Amino acid sequence: MQPQAPLPYAHVILKLLRGAIYSDDSHWDRLQSYLTPIKEYFGKIGLQVRHYETEGFAYLEQPDPDPEDQTEPLPRLTARHPLGFKITVLCVLLREQLRQFDASDATGRLVLSIEKIRDLLQPYLQEGNNEERFRREVDGLVKQAMELGFLKRLSGQDENYEVRPILKAKVDADTLELLIELLKQKLAAYANRPAD
Repeated sequence: MQPQAPLPYAHVILKLLRGAIYSDDSHWDRLQSYLTPIKEYFGKIGLQVRHYETEGFAYLEQPDPDPEDQTEPLPRLTARHPLGFKITVLCVLLREQLRQFDASDATGRLVLSIEKIRDLLQPYLQEGNNEERFRREVDGLVKQAMELGFLKRLSGQDENYEVRPILKAKVDADTLELLIELLKQKLAAYANRPAD
């Protein structure tokens, strides 16, 4: 028996299972051409394709089960892990940078240097005056953000990072405002704590 030929959009399906696809990916055009059958394919297994054509990215999402539905819920494709405070702070700061970049009518992509990222994080990571420890901590947070798909190190530029637009989908404007307010409250509480 001859093996069945793969679907013409099999590459796209496999790429989406591994993470987001961006407009600079070689499979982006194929995703646009076969978007409907790709959505139908994933719909059959309980996944949704989140497609942001104007922003230039797409990714898979598994909706939460409907509490009214009596059928057995599908197992999660990926485990959900809450983010720690410091990586959440970095994500909020990066999302705010994206908002400002979009409001400025700038074109292209938002690129931040590691120094700019350190400057953004400085008020939130004040744990003594150990500069080397601070740098290592920021490097660790940047690495986490890269693993989450929110930052991408530019090829040949170890000190520069593209802020990926998927962050807009993961942290919408309303959530951003709420998180910024919570960060302000935490900072105020930290600043007003009694000295040791």
